[in-house]
Amino acid sequence: MKHIILVAALGAALAAACSGPASTPVAEPVALVTLADVKSGDLPETVSGYGSVEFDPSKQHTINAEIEARVLEIMAVPGDTVEKDQIVLRLGPSSVAGVEMARARRDAVAAQAAADRANRLREDGLASDADVEAAETNARDLAALAASLENRTSAVRSLRAPIAGVVDAVLVEPGDLVAPGLMIARLASADAIQARIGIEIEDASRLKPGDAVSLSALDASSAAVETVIRAIDTRVDPGTRMANALVAVPAGQGFLPGEAVRAEIVVAIHEGALFVPRQAVFRDETGTYVFVADKALATLTRVETGLTSGNRTEIISGLTAGQSVVTDGAAILSDGMKLRTGAAQSGPAQ
Repeated sequence: MKHIILVAALGAALAAACSGPASTPVAEPVALVTLADVKSGDLPETVSGYGSVEFDPSKQHTINAEIEARVLEIMAVPGDTVEKDQIVLRLGPSSVAGVEMARARRDAVAAQAAADRANRLREDGLASDADVEAAETNARDLAALAASLENRTSAVRSLRAPIAGVVDAVLVEPGDLVAPGLMIARLASADAIQARIGIEIEDASRLKPGDAVSLSALDASSAAVETVIRAIDTRVDPGTRMANALVAVPAGQGFLPGEAVRAEIVVAIHEGALFVPRQAVFRDETGTYVFVADKALATLTRVETGLTSGNRTEIISGLTAGQSVVTDGAAILSDGMKLRTGAAQSGPAQ
């Protein structure tokens, strides 16, 4: 009997040794996430474009040659700031101008001689008062023309800035012979600037003067301003194959001519739209989805999306205002996974 009890005890001990320690339950995974509310509001639809700041052509001033002359000296180059009446160029008489002056002086002398002759003929009864008056008028006009040419060609002329501003272009070089009326230089007011923004052809028809524009510099200046479209140039640039929007640039905002800029132009407003942060929306072979936070669980929810504007994506169907969706941490989620929230996020980025 004792042997039987001993064998039973040894069997029980061996069974306990083979069975090992009791298994520990595996904890379910919990994801650390950030949430954002589904919101309702006006969502602007925008068109992006790039371009540069330029002087407003409608507010530029030109310096023109009054007579044929030769360029002697250039006193200001493009980019220089000049005061009103500051000398920009000096011109000297050309040989042709001298010939014209001599011809005008000869014509004036001949006209005066004709007027004197008409007076003598009137005394002899061979000319009327009208003939004398016409001859004297012609003599005076030709004398005035000769005096004007002599004044303009007999000495070096200094061409001065008509306004205080910036020299935008000088179109001649020292030694050049310039014709009468030729534009020699172009000046602009430093504050009279605009931005020329390249726009895709299909978007140009949607834009109009007065549309709101957010304009920002692309360099380190960080200049930015809220402004409007002044005009639409629907001609297609052969180099860029784009149309252009001309955008007003208010003075004193830090923008400089030639500076590269980016424009966000509002073309429509989606009123009363539902939207979530863009990073909350995912796509797979089936469609578009978000993870809704429901009682600390992630619920994969299929949605239909619309416009994406900035960091906000419009939700056409699938969600209601006030629900919470997962933003940060959503990439590692699966349907039904437990959630633990991190730093609170008040809503989609504006």
